[in-house]
Amino acid sequence: MILHGMFIAIFVILMPSVLGAEYNPEKVGLSHERLKRIDTLINKHIEDKKIAGAVVLVARKGEIEYFRTAGNADIGKPMQKDTIFRVVSMTKPLASVAIMMLYEEGKLLLSDPVSKYIPEFKNPKVIVPEPEGSEFKYKLVDAKREVTVRDLLSHSSGILYLFPANYFPDKKRQMLVDLYKEADITDGFCRPDEEIGDMVKRLARLPLYENPGEAWEYGLNSDILGYLVEVVSGMKFDKFMDERLFKPLKMKDSYFYVPKEKQERISAVWLSDWKGSLKRVGNEPLIDNNLALCPTDAYATSGKYLAGGGSVLSTVYDYYRFAQMLLNYGELDGVRLLSRKTVELMTATNHIGDFDATFLHSNGWKFGLGFAIQEDRKHDVDSGSEGVYEWAGIYSTRFSIDPKEDKITIFMSQTSPFGVHFELWDKILVLSNSAIAD
Repeated sequence: MILHGMFIAIFVILMPSVLGAEYNPEKVGLSHERLKRIDTLINKHIEDKKIAGAVVLVARKGEIEYFRTAGNADIGKPMQKDTIFRVVSMTKPLASVAIMMLYEEGKLLLSDPVSKYIPEFKNPKVIVPEPEGSEFKYKLVDAKREVTVRDLLSHSSGILYLFPANYFPDKKRQMLVDLYKEADITDGFCRPDEEIGDMVKRLARLPLYENPGEAWEYGLNSDILGYLVEVVSGMKFDKFMDERLFKPLKMKDSYFYVPKEKQERISAVWLSDWKGSLKRVGNEPLIDNNLALCPTDAYATSGKYLAGGGSVLSTVYDYYRFAQMLLNYGELDGVRLLSRKTVELMTATNHIGDFDATFLHSNGWKFGLGFAIQEDRKHDVDSGSEGVYEWAGIYSTRFSIDPKEDKITIFMSQTSPFGVHFELWDKILVLSNSAIAD
């Protein structure tokens, strides 16, 4: 108890603007009264038993001016500002930054074929369905070119995830998913007893859905990037992230597998029907539209699989520090991880041409190197200014960075199925943006 009290005291000293702070949003051009609308929105969702709890943060001009916890992280355990969440696909921007750090060190080029570092990717094939009634279901043809590092970062490699076949069924996709299953390929983060490189090498030998650069398809690209970090740097992915990213940014609660002394701070995952029924998910596999996700407790605490697409656990505050580094164009508190030009290349440049990044967004959204980018405001869901970039995680975590307004919004819950929280997130962004008062 004494040690616990000492920890709390030290934590408050280290982060005076976070815990127990007196916020003054007006000084950064935000309205206190309008930000309180987020309280009402979150409270209503908890009262209606749509979510068990959440943590929301809004920062502007480098100052956190809204940091709200609400509801429960677990049964009998309230959400805290230092609750640890499975951020899952919000690992992808972290992995993308790691790759770009190696890029800035001259260790690789975005135009490099991935086979330069992982030979199994040499001579890729593309799957082509045969006409109905043919003897064979599909044929394999030579790809027009090899998969490059840029293709992986922009999800234009032709490599898929399995689970979108449940949402976007088509014959060709299902054929490739069947081949993935035969090769024991899974969606990235539920293989605690396997090394990531083993899965990546099996994946590399399988055909592509489309020629590289000819479609935007959300897939296992960042898992490959995580292994690429290992090959190029000579360090295990988790060690690289800890030494090169987490420690420099003082992300003190970010891990691939959470140490024992912090495991009690991990939020449970809750299954919601969005109609008033909530169930705490434990060690049983969680089924999300026929996608078997990893047993949530085991995934959080043990294993050696280091997926660049989904293995990190973190806190809202830690992820804010990562986001603020990006908003500052690569620098935070005197520590520079990337140059301004590289951050612009990642977050302010459309790398998929006329294609749209539609898995989490409506038509009109583009993609950079690790982030969805709002190129204009003409589509159905408006995230704020042109140039906003953002991403999310399958257990209902999301972040949005608005360079024009110098603003960050982060929402973290642990709710499944993933799609149930979309409207809530959209409304949080509306309230965050409408709180701008200068």
